[in-house]
Amino acid sequence: MSFKIKGLVDFQKNLDKLSKNAQALSGEHDYSFDEIFSDRFMSENTNFKTIQEFLLSSPENISNPEDFKNADEAIIDTFVSQQTKFSTWREMMTEASKTLLTNRLGF
Repeated sequence: MSFKIKGLVDFQKNLDKLSKNAQALSGEHDYSFDEIFSDRFMSENTNFKTIQEFLLSSPENISNPEDFKNADEAIIDTFVSQQTKFSTWREMMTEASKTLLTNRLGF
């Protein structure tokens, strides 16, 4: 007598997919702001639809990487706390990165 348990087969397929996706994420990767701060992430967590809209609306009026590099982090943190669900830029960046990686893993 044998039993066919479909649930375990599906579970194994999901584990295989997760493993493959995790291998693709291993190592060092560069992600753009658009990838990290997806439109969905921005809409769900901020008062803006896109990361570009957010950056241009900030008191630092960030329109390029050099502007971002020279921006006053304290001013950005205040803006983040007023316009998002987060207290600081670092907190927002961390959560956006977690969301990106979770999505790339296939969850």
